[in-house]
Amino acid sequence: MKRILFLVSLTLIALYSFTSCNDTTYAQELKAEQQLISDFIDRNNIEVLSDFPTDSVFGENQYVKTSTGLYFHLSKKGTGDAILAESNTVVPRYKEYKLTLGADTISKWTTVDYPYPTDFIYGNGSSCAAFQEAASYMKRNDSEAKIIVPSKIGFEANWTPATPVGYIVKIRIKK
Repeated sequence: MKRILFLVSLTLIALYSFTSCNDTTYAQELKAEQQLISDFIDRNNIEVLSDFPTDSVFGENQYVKTSTGLYFHLSKKGTGDAILAESNTVVPRYKEYKLTLGADTISKWTTVDYPYPTDFIYGNGSSCAAFQEAASYMKRNDSEAKIIVPSKIGFEANWTPATPVGYIVKIRIKK
């Protein structure tokens, strides 16, 4: 009986040791994510600003890093007098890409790419925090921005493993 108990204990210890050696911690994932973002910024010659340009005109490769970790570049200011307000419906169209070399692109840019548009209510916090924040800077119909999104403020699918993603985003505002 002692021999069986010993063998079972030894087997459990061996299994625990084997599985624990192959696990990546969340802290390691976050560190790798930051390195991936840093490498992407270097590869693309992106200048990271600490404040928004006073005239809201970004240089070609200038991004603002916000307090949440979002990297934001306004490409087009948008049109019309409608300015985004609390409880407005925002309809984003976007191209999503991975920050790795040989990036994969997922496009939801047109109704050909994705026939049913997704939308979210601005200010209610129910959707991707990065899209909420980006919309707050975009403010107008047909505005366009490029964003780099760390996993913690992105879509749930990118939370584990921690995966940063880039987007080119256009918005429409429905009042």
